[in-house]
Amino acid sequence: MQPDDGHSNRMALGRRSVLTGAASLAGLAAGVPGVSAAPQGKLTLAWHTNIAARWLDPQQHDGTASPDNFLMALHDGLIKNFRDQLYDHAALAERFEFAEDARSATFWLRPGTKFHDGSPVTPADVKWSYEHYRGAWGEVLREQTKAVEVVDDKTVRFQFKDPFLDFPILLGTANVCGAGWVVPAKYHQQVGSAGFLQKPIGAGPYRLVSQEPGVKLEFEAFADYYRPVGIKQLTMVSIPEAATRVAMLERGEADIIYFVPGELIDRVKNNPKLRLAPVVSGNWWLEFPGFQNPSSPFHDKRVRQAISLAVDRDAINNAECGGMGVVDGNWINNDVEYGMEWPKWPHDIAKARQLMAEAGFPNGFSVDWVTPTPNYYSRGERIVSQLQAIGIKSKLQVMERGVFLKRLQGGLKEWPGVQILFSATRIGGTWSNWYDSHFKCGGFNAKDFFCVKALDDMFEKYLASYDRNERKQLAEQIQRTMLEEYYFVPVFRHAFVNAIGPRVAANNWRDVFPTITTGYCYPWEDIRLV
Repeated sequence: MQPDDGHSNRMALGRRSVLTGAASLAGLAAGVPGVSAAPQGKLTLAWHTNIAARWLDPQQHDGTASPDNFLMALHDGLIKNFRDQLYDHAALAERFEFAEDARSATFWLRPGTKFHDGSPVTPADVKWSYEHYRGAWGEVLREQTKAVEVVDDKTVRFQFKDPFLDFPILLGTANVCGAGWVVPAKYHQQVGSAGFLQKPIGAGPYRLVSQEPGVKLEFEAFADYYRPVGIKQLTMVSIPEAATRVAMLERGEADIIYFVPGELIDRVKNNPKLRLAPVVSGNWWLEFPGFQNPSSPFHDKRVRQAISLAVDRDAINNAECGGMGVVDGNWINNDVEYGMEWPKWPHDIAKARQLMAEAGFPNGFSVDWVTPTPNYYSRGERIVSQLQAIGIKSKLQVMERGVFLKRLQGGLKEWPGVQILFSATRIGGTWSNWYDSHFKCGGFNAKDFFCVKALDDMFEKYLASYDRNERKQLAEQIQRTMLEEYYFVPVFRHAFVNAIGPRVAANNWRDVFPTITTGYCYPWEDIRLV
């Protein structure tokens, strides 16, 4: 399995950072057979949910992991997470400097980079993309940025109002923020947001040739990309049914599939032509929208603690991931900056029932819906079943991934009544990306769900601090409070079990899934066929 934290977090914060991209070409597909200078063949990915159109536009990044699968093929950023580099791989920028006082950052564009329509990538495009960005973390970026200056025809400089330690991490982490992902400014203004979604133009290794909205994307290798691209044609097709995805892999109709559920793992494992890719990825947790309201049954800490005690985490890991996930204690991964280790939570039905009785619910209560992150519905069913042991009666709610994320961003009005969300994410960079998006009052995927003022005040102090020791202490204090108060109930860090067909060139599955901050198989340009 891919190690959880086998790479040090080489944060370039509060010091000068100068990076170049030459080294990234040296080891291209090292040890992988079938490497050729010219793109060869066609590869099909069976994507496991619907494909939301907004994931094709970095300007509309929703702060979750889903968009980066598509951004990494179609677009490119100034810097980005790449293999074992957490956020600072030089991409459209051949190098950058982050000032010692964290008040500015300067990027020098790689010479000769082009968009798919042949127009050059310019500092003006960088400036426009950043200033017009309206996705996750956009508000923080606007508040912190004093000016974006086009220095010359290859250089752009960001000036900040105060020391902005998190800027490189935000800019370069594809599953957090899209502000550093550059779109052609004139074209985007010409066609507008709706037109751009119909025919997006990027600067990535693949250009979009055609799409069936929500269903299929057809890409072609971009001849002018600055790195060699291995495969000529790339198709991403939405196949929500897991058995259909596995059957496509068996028949050679797909070459890579995402998400093999627990009941199908042995079927893939026992096929000598196929290969499992059990990427240890994001954490899963239970959350209780509106628990601050005294009328909510979740307002009582003892109820939230009882739910934690009722969850059999090992059983979920074994059934859903073949035991290949990690039963940890935090809802934030331990491989990001300041992500804390936390002991495994106990499973104790007797104590859970006692706490429910003490809280005034000896016979339990009803929950309108338990909604898991799509398309992991069987995991939600296990939660529904396990909570019955303490008298909590509920129903499973299913919906498309894009709809689920939009409803998260709509706040409590989208989740009326008594609700439990079984959420998950895989965000790179730093713990603050998780808190800001999923818990902070007004957060992109939290809105008015929780609003614990004392923690939000500490978080604002964290963001304003330039002292790394103080930041670490505040980060750990916030996480500790969330866990001790059961504001979230962590479940486990799942293995995102994927599978690879025989036509993909790889000595082992990590050749296809090398980037440590994601469960997806980019860099797309490095994948080859035998």
